[in-house]
Amino acid sequence: MVFSTDRFITELGKQLNQIADDFINDMADDAHIVARRLTGELDNEKALAHMNEIGTLAEMCTNMKHDCEALESAFAGMFRREHGSGKEAATGLDAMRIITEISNDINKIAPHISWLFEDDDYIGGNIIQNIYNSSFFAPAEGQPV
Repeated sequence: MVFSTDRFITELGKQLNQIADDFINDMADDAHIVARRLTGELDNEKALAHMNEIGTLAEMCTNMKHDCEALESAFAGMFRREHGSGKEAATGLDAMRIITEISNDINKIAPHISWLFEDDDYIGGNIIQNIYNSSFFAPAEGQPV
């Protein structure tokens, strides 16, 4: 089996974009609910509290989007620096080392999504591990491994 750097980075990007989009959609729904309460509010203090809540939801979305982009960039950058830009430039062992290095620094790189590296018995492992596992392929017969 051959590890595909290209597959790993592509799938990681898709998963992170989906996580960010889902989170932003959920927070937008929450902000809409708060905005409806705000429009009917006559008390200035309560109105200010609602506006602050909407601002907090917006900040959470910004943090999530930033962290997803930062994590994808960290992986792509480390693979590129250490193994070039070839589709199968890194081995599975190289990839595990990179995953370990990034997971050790996750709270500096993307603190709001550190849970991506945690084991989850209900989902069947962590998301990063699942992406890693799906990034292997069998080379066509006769091709070097």
